[in-house]
Amino acid sequence: MKQSPNNRTDSSHCRTAEPKDVPSICRIYNAHIDLGGATFETEHWDPQAIQEKLQAVTTDYWFVMEADSQVVGWSAARSYSQRYGYRLTREVAVYLDPGFIGLGYGRELMKRLETICRRHKIHHLVSRIIASNQASLQFHDQIGYELVGVQKEIGSLNNQWQDVAILQKLI
Repeated sequence: MKQSPNNRTDSSHCRTAEPKDVPSICRIYNAHIDLGGATFETEHWDPQAIQEKLQAVTTDYWFVMEADSQVVGWSAARSYSQRYGYRLTREVAVYLDPGFIGLGYGRELMKRLETICRRHKIHHLVSRIIASNQASLQFHDQIGYELVGVQKEIGSLNNQWQDVAILQKLI
C-alpha cells in the first residue's frame, strides 16, 4: 500500500460505527485506560455494554476511522444531559490507537462529528479533558475548542487528585 508523506495510508476513511467495530472500539479505549492520563475509567470496557450503546435508539453519534481495513480510531458525540434544555448539546470524545496518533485521523473524526451535529442542529460541543493531558488540550485548541474552565481536584486516579479542563465549541 502506498504511504503518504506523513505515514498515512491512502486507503483511510471515516464511517459510522457498526456493531462489528465494537471489539476495535474497546481495544483502543482499553489501551488508553492502561496507558493512563486520558480517562478516569479503570475497568476495561465490556464489549456487550458498548454493543448496546451502538444499537440503542439515541441521538448519540459514533464514528470509526479505518486505515488499510483496520479500525485505528473512534469518536462519539453523546448526550450531555437528559434535561430538555441540553438537548442541543453533545459531549464529544475521540480516541486513537496509540500507534496512529499525530497522523490527522483525530481531526477527520472530529470533523465528521461536527458535520453530523450541524445536520441535527446541535449547537454546543463540550469536551472534558484531564488537565495534565497536554496533547489532548493542544489538539482541541487546534480544532477550535475554547477552554472555559478547570474543575480543580474533581477526580482521583492512582491516589492523586486530578483537575479536569472543560472545553467547548459552538457550531
